[in-house]
Amino acid sequence: MKQMVYDISGVKPVTLAVGAEFSVLDLYPDKYKKLLSTSEVKHKGVIQRSDRNCFHIKVADLFNLPLYYFTLNEQLFISAKLSSFLAVGADKVDLNYLVELEYFGFPTERKSLLENVRMIFPGDEVTITAESLIWLDDTLATEPNLKAALVKPQSRGEALYNLLPMVASQLFTPFDHVFFAQVFEQVEACEELLCEISKNSLPRKFGFNRQRSDIFKAAHKSRKVEGIDLKNYVREINDQLESSWEASGKEQDRDVYLAEYLYHPFILFHLNILAAELGKEVRIVDESNLKEKGGLNQIFSLDDSPIVNVYESFQRVFFYGNRWLSRIWFFIPPMISAKIIKRQQKYSEGEQHVCIYALTLDYLLRFYPLKVGNVTGD
Repeated sequence: MKQMVYDISGVKPVTLAVGAEFSVLDLYPDKYKKLLSTSEVKHKGVIQRSDRNCFHIKVADLFNLPLYYFTLNEQLFISAKLSSFLAVGADKVDLNYLVELEYFGFPTERKSLLENVRMIFPGDEVTITAESLIWLDDTLATEPNLKAALVKPQSRGEALYNLLPMVASQLFTPFDHVFFAQVFEQVEACEELLCEISKNSLPRKFGFNRQRSDIFKAAHKSRKVEGIDLKNYVREINDQLESSWEASGKEQDRDVYLAEYLYHPFILFHLNILAAELGKEVRIVDESNLKEKGGLNQIFSLDDSPIVNVYESFQRVFFYGNRWLSRIWFFIPPMISAKIIKRQQKYSEGEQHVCIYALTLDYLLRFYPLKVGNVTGD
């Protein structure tokens, strides 16, 4: 595995008296602060020291910058980049996050790929016990070269295929839909600083679904992996979501409720990451309000050339990918993966959830020093 180099100069202790507060925006690098001028509404995020051992973080509904937090040894670390937390020991993959992403399409409780590192969504308010506050700039000074082209693109599909490693690296999470690569391409081409994404183009397959469950269950090596009983855990999460929906009064359809309070905020959080990296902002709008019409259609197929065929790449993970992913977490030799692909096609009408998910997770495990279960991802 390539040795990662961390720039610890990016660690900034923040002095804050009891009862004092300041804008979280003051901590962001300049490239993020420049985004604020493109917005019609002032973005607000406040950190207050409630008492000697407590910090209170509150961000406004229109706060559209990525923000994560992690506590260790009575220290509160916050950052705009998830990969920055590797430098302070948060290098273990949250396996529960992976399960929830697979079976539901989104995590609960603001989980991230890194264990105990939490996302802060627009409108969130959290109180954290800690004695000191430290901001982490991008501490990864030498990053894997995931921007290199895998093939010389001669079609739009090949161009998007090339984007998968880089988009996974920027989001620092596996994803189960080509949607993120399509949006990155669209935002990069957008001539304005504020880019609009149609709400109708958001992936529609989310929440527990028996067919989706069968696809990922077939990919897993066993029903109990790394100490997680998949059936029981998925049932537990589904019960939690059901209880949350019932507590809301059931005024909305269950899927509408999950989309509004869990799925869309998760999607938008990651769209904001991609847009910010390009120096732009995104806004999700109804189709009727979209300036330029046109959705984001599926572009990968079983007939693609082998080198840029996500289905064949999914099968190649078993031979050339991260061994933990393909032999412990999943077990996807050609005969099994062929059956999974067939199920995937039938369920999703052309989407590639399990294939893209496995590819992007493989990229992250191979190019970053992440720990998975009791095995380092090498």
